[in-house]
Amino acid sequence: MSQLVLDDQLDVVKVLPGLRRWASAIRLQDLRPGEHILDDRVPEILLTCHEPTFVTIDSDFWKPKLCHAGYCIVYAEIDFRSQQEIPKLLWQLFRHARFRSHAQRMGKVIRLTQVGVSYWESGATTLQHALFGPSAKKRRRHT
Repeated sequence: MSQLVLDDQLDVVKVLPGLRRWASAIRLQDLRPGEHILDDRVPEILLTCHEPTFVTIDSDFWKPKLCHAGYCIVYAEIDFRSQQEIPKLLWQLFRHARFRSHAQRMGKVIRLTQVGVSYWESGATTLQHALFGPSAKKRRRHT
């Protein structure tokens, strides 16, 4: 089973309630209790998990050199105070045709925004982009 691994910078009070409806998640710190985890150790720790998707708001993880077939990194490019939006954005990401399965997400470093994603992929040399589709709007009857 794959897992969401939440960066310690995330406010779990804002993020976890929305995720618990449809996903399971663990804090990075829970993978190494009692340790102070520096950013450069995160990839090594992710490789000890099965198909993890690491979620962060730290732009330091938005680097193509961090691509690895053993994990996915999602950098949510949002304001620190808007973290409660992360579950909705992840839901949109995981419903997108390019990112539905764990296999499709592995090897990518993704920048997630309200309108779509940009991503680096292991073995690729160019930055890729994907937009989220327009939200379904209810049709109004005109009488």
